[in-house]
Amino acid sequence: MNILSVKTTKGLHSNASLLLFALTLLHGNKTGPILVLILKLDKMEKVRITVFADPTCTWCWGSVPILRALSYRYGGQLEISYVMGGMIEDILSYNNRRLSIGGDIALSNRNVHKHWLEASAVHGMPVAEKGIMLFSESRRSTVPQNLAYIAACEYAKRYETVENDAPRRYLRILQEMTAVEGAHTNDEEDIVAFSALVGFDREKFREIFRSAEVRRIYAAGKEMCDSYEVHSFPTFRLQYRSDEMMVRGFTTYDTLCRCISQLSYENVMPLSDGREQPTIENVRNFIAVYGVAYPVEVATAFSLPRTDGHTALNLESYAGLPDIIEELVKDGALSIAPKGNGFILYTHRGKEAFSQERRREMASMS
Repeated sequence: MNILSVKTTKGLHSNASLLLFALTLLHGNKTGPILVLILKLDKMEKVRITVFADPTCTWCWGSVPILRALSYRYGGQLEISYVMGGMIEDILSYNNRRLSIGGDIALSNRNVHKHWLEASAVHGMPVAEKGIMLFSESRRSTVPQNLAYIAACEYAKRYETVENDAPRRYLRILQEMTAVEGAHTNDEEDIVAFSALVGFDREKFREIFRSAEVRRIYAAGKEMCDSYEVHSFPTFRLQYRSDEMMVRGFTTYDTLCRCISQLSYENVMPLSDGREQPTIENVRNFIAVYGVAYPVEVATAFSLPRTDGHTALNLESYAGLPDIIEELVKDGALSIAPKGNGFILYTHRGKEAFSQERRREMASMS
């Protein structure tokens, strides 16, 4: 067999092609080991997804199920990172005429909450039922939340004893406390208190949060937003080898899958190892990874179709989901409880974390 006529992957990277040619010269017709090497090279190539976001953006909160589903369905084939873009520098000078947000603080808080409620019925992630106080005279910006996530990433780099997923878990807490709990997440004391929930030392985190390096990274992120003409959150930049693609605004899991497939010449595809099947065991394992999940997160990960007559917030909104969750609750694997204007699913580990540790941290906030 002539190895140069055998194409085991689509669009091999130029470096892989050169290596293949060199090995062909060295080994002649001994093609077996070379084919194995090609397959390994192909598996190493990933699609990198950069999410331009703000932790207080409701459509970024609504994109969490999509990003979780991508991580679950693609395994290690994707690298997902965030660039914080800072949605509102100062609510007094901000002006969103369509939503009537900006200028008047009290009116802005009311209209932000109204927008969140309307958006949650579409994206499925819950928000606070009661009114919120995101902005006040002394807290007029969403920049602190952006700096907080950057500080979490810097903390994880500096202290190797911290778990690798700590920044992601911190961002989840920051988003949830903003959207669902209505906490003052642009207050430094609250930001520092949240850091303890992922194992950070409070005072070390506070030092990093206040550092010039965190502000430099934030400024670089703003410049990156400008260079890519990012005007709305979330925006997704997909990269594969030297190619890239921009997906602007809130989108769907299926749309991003199609983009990944197109960009990677179908080299990067969802895994077909059975994880995609909405079995009781798969759903149990999916929720167990995080400890908690909302109905839309489970439905997105397992491609459960929407049913008629329900918003995106309920178990009944997704075909087959009520029966699966009922079985898991009966087995004692899960608990379900109201959360904001929706419901949350807990494993025992997740329930303990949310009911004990978080209450303790919230009680300590001033």
